[in-house]
Amino acid sequence: MPIVLKYILNILSLFVLLSFFSCGNKEEAATNSEKNGDKNNFKWSESISKDNLPDFPVKGFINGKEVNISYVNFERWRGSGDNVLNFSTQNPTQRCGFVENDSAFHLTKLTNDFSKGIFLKEKFDTSIDGYIADFHTFGEDGPKKISVPWNCALDITEINDKVVKGKIAICFKDDKKSWVAGSFEATVCNN
Repeated sequence: MPIVLKYILNILSLFVLLSFFSCGNKEEAATNSEKNGDKNNFKWSESISKDNLPDFPVKGFINGKEVNISYVNFERWRGSGDNVLNFSTQNPTQRCGFVENDSAFHLTKLTNDFSKGIFLKEKFDTSIDGYIADFHTFGEDGPKKISVPWNCALDITEINDKVVKGKIAICFKDDKKSWVAGSFEATVCNN
């Protein structure tokens, strides 16, 4: 009996040691995941980095509810020189047509082109001239534009005359913590 008891105690000790070491690995993995960003999930945050860019297709949250982004376009405005990335919940009737009765997110670069690479506005109170982000909703009273502080990480991986591809994450400092994030392929529209 004492040999069996020693054997059982040794096995229990081994389980205790293994569980102790595996807990440390889980904590380390969770810390690394927070530090490097979780590419399969996205959460609204007061500060953002390029590590927060998720790998899933673009989606958003407005007024605390998930919205399906079904149309993304990249507008080049000839007169003003503005570039606008639009993420809309509705499709236009034509490839670059006007979208009606939608909710949408917008990122605008005033009087200049977006370029390939990373654009970063890490915090709500960071000031970067020449950029505007906002969103609008459509309800019983028509469209309602929301312009609040925002942060953004944008990585444009391809830009040409037909498409713009990349990843984006924008958080808005509204009461419901609205955001848009994910990978996208935008139709280029020259206006």
